[in-house]
Amino acid sequence: MNRKMLIGSGALGLLLVGGAAYAMGHGGHGRMMRHMISARIEDAEDAIEATPQQRVAIEQSKETIFKAFEAKAQGRKQTHAQVIELLTADKLDPAALYQIADQHAAEIQAMAKVIVPEVQKIHDLLTPAQRQKLAELARKHAGHMQGGGFGGPPGE
Repeated sequence: MNRKMLIGSGALGLLLVGGAAYAMGHGGHGRMMRHMISARIEDAEDAIEATPQQRVAIEQSKETIFKAFEAKAQGRKQTHAQVIELLTADKLDPAALYQIADQHAAEIQAMAKVIVPEVQKIHDLLTPAQRQKLAELARKHAGHMQGGGFGGPPGE
């Protein structure tokens, strides 16, 4: 059962992290996404009845994770320009594309070294009952995404 709780809370964490990744690279839209992710985290804190001390720690971890994504977003425009240049060249250079992919993978691994310890802090901070509630929220959210996603019916 502990493994299921960890997977569930990890899934919600990854959902929030993925959303943060998207948010950090989209300017004004990024600010809106950051606000939406923060609101979702606050809702999760309410649902698990987080204590004031837990909320402070969660907020600190959230900010650390957002900063990691913001740092990653700094190089995104340059990488995008490189990819466009490669794709529009008369002759495609697969080695250069592999190099960009390898660099991207290395950056993701470096971000994981920041993010995973923050997820671990939050996991350890929560009680087993809170982790169970968080896992249930993750399951419910996953169910919404498996349907039609974005509120639409399946298959459309």
